[in-house]
Amino acid sequence: MTKWISRISAGAAGGFVGGALVGIAEAAVVAATSSATEYWGFLFGALSYGLFGAGLGAGWSVFASVVRLVRDESASLATAAGLAAAMLGFVVARFRITRDVFGEALPIGTTTGLLVHLALIAAAAGVFWLLGRTMKRVAVRRGAIRGGLSWVLSVVVVAAVVSAGLTGLFGGEERAPAAPKGAGSGERPNVVLIIADTLRADHVGAYGLRQVATPAIDALAADGILFERTYADSSWTRPSIATILTSLYPSSHQVMHKTDLLPDEVETLAEALKAAGYSTAGFVTNINVAPSFHFEQGFDSYDYLAPDFFFGATDSGSKLSLYSGMRLIRERFLSKKKYVNHYYQDARTVNGETLPWLDRASGRPFFVLIHYMDPHDPYFEIPYNGRAVARVETPNPPASKAEELRRLYQSNVEYMDRFLGALFAEMKKAGVYDNTVVAFTADHGEEFQEHGGWWHGTTLYDEVLHVPLIIKLPNGSRRGTRERRIARLVDVMPTLLRAVGVDVPKACQGRDLLGGSDAPTAVYAEEDHEGNVLHAVRTERWKLILANAGNPRGLPEVALYDLQADPGETRNLAGELPDRVAALRADLQVLEQAAAASAVHGESGDIDAASRERLRALGYIQ
Repeated sequence: MTKWISRISAGAAGGFVGGALVGIAEAAVVAATSSATEYWGFLFGALSYGLFGAGLGAGWSVFASVVRLVRDESASLATAAGLAAAMLGFVVARFRITRDVFGEALPIGTTTGLLVHLALIAAAAGVFWLLGRTMKRVAVRRGAIRGGLSWVLSVVVVAAVVSAGLTGLFGGEERAPAAPKGAGSGERPNVVLIIADTLRADHVGAYGLRQVATPAIDALAADGILFERTYADSSWTRPSIATILTSLYPSSHQVMHKTDLLPDEVETLAEALKAAGYSTAGFVTNINVAPSFHFEQGFDSYDYLAPDFFFGATDSGSKLSLYSGMRLIRERFLSKKKYVNHYYQDARTVNGETLPWLDRASGRPFFVLIHYMDPHDPYFEIPYNGRAVARVETPNPPASKAEELRRLYQSNVEYMDRFLGALFAEMKKAGVYDNTVVAFTADHGEEFQEHGGWWHGTTLYDEVLHVPLIIKLPNGSRRGTRERRIARLVDVMPTLLRAVGVDVPKACQGRDLLGGSDAPTAVYAEEDHEGNVLHAVRTERWKLILANAGNPRGLPEVALYDLQADPGETRNLAGELPDRVAALRADLQVLEQAAAASAVHGESGDIDAASRERLRALGYIQ
């Protein structure tokens, strides 16, 4: 029995070392590919992967002892260390390469997929041999148990020192929401940009859905201009908000994939306003727009209101693959109740950070970005009671649940609206509402089985692209106006800059929706997310969507819809109207080329005369 315990202990120690090394390696990848504000992911990675590896090592040692594959502690230590590192390293490397390099599309049946998998297997075998050999030498020199435990301690200490050292040298909290350096009574109006995450236009009272109570949004619409037909340029948060803040299409600002950062080369709305003398602040609660993805550019203060992470993780630790897996297991199998602070900070908390900042506003004009997350899943029962439906737990609910989930979604929209009302009331109390341009919009919508799916980010149908846009101008100008012409999120930045008399950067691809220029006659949208590569062009009547072959969502490669006769996009006319498809394909190609020519990464390209004329006809250039 004593020998068995020794072998299992040695196996657990070896497994811990192998797992911890993988965790530290992945933490290094996270640190190198994101703009971190702390580096405790090294310690979290060492401990979490180490404990997982210890379990693997102990289990392996039991099995190997039973079938007599190992006969001593040294072999148990060495084999468990190599096995844990090889197995965990293979899984993590495959996940990250598939997601980050190949856009979640790496079928093993393709030549590339096969070669990548063979390379990963070879690398795992090399890790197994190298670490196993190293730990074998440790066992010979110091004894399996003593040597293994010394390595466990050393790995943990090194991870802790690296975490503390890097955090001390390069980390620090996000720039805290310092008081505005005077705001509210300068020559120029203030600007408040409110982005609601995942809010469909047709689930706002002012847009016609009266069973949803949104009195605050409706009152803002009564005070301002409501754009009835506003469309997102992508259907998930990071590329869409990047477009709002830069007036660049996703393929121009290059924030398309889950690991993409907002490039430093772009000029953001905050940077343009700051250069014009504005104090700038941001309050956000979606990791996709956190400083780790460089969305703080141009803000004097930028407060990312992070959720309360599970398992003692910090923001950097939450980016590790094992954290995602542990959270998934907890949500699907172990958790009975769900609390909003584990997913994001709700509107009450966002207001709790934003309102004190506004209370201190006086003197110099300010720009503040406020991002509310409440319409996003999980869809919580309101008042909060621990019950909710979350994608992480239920990725594909039965279609019969559509109306139930829609009702939950609506209640979350109503909850957010309550705190929008509190925000507007506080602005009026502080005396800044009248002299402020207030823009309210959303990054994208949400699916409720209109096309057989849920959530967002995998299609370009209207339920995920049609978003609200309301702009209130200072002193009641144009109040109560409704605009029918097409608007796009790429138009938000130039519209707000012109509204306060600030020059629009030349790189902006959007239009001033309040000026005298003609509105675009087409909307360009694109997506490269979770293996779905999509492009769409929409005119007054027609919509063409192109999808990559074999896309995970199962979308048709070519889809054409007559939006006048079929606003729900249910009848694909591509086979019946090939000439219409060809004409829209040509328009789409021109728009794609124009976006690519302005890409901040990659080569700049010229647009030929014919393409330039077509862009002018579509309303995309003057």
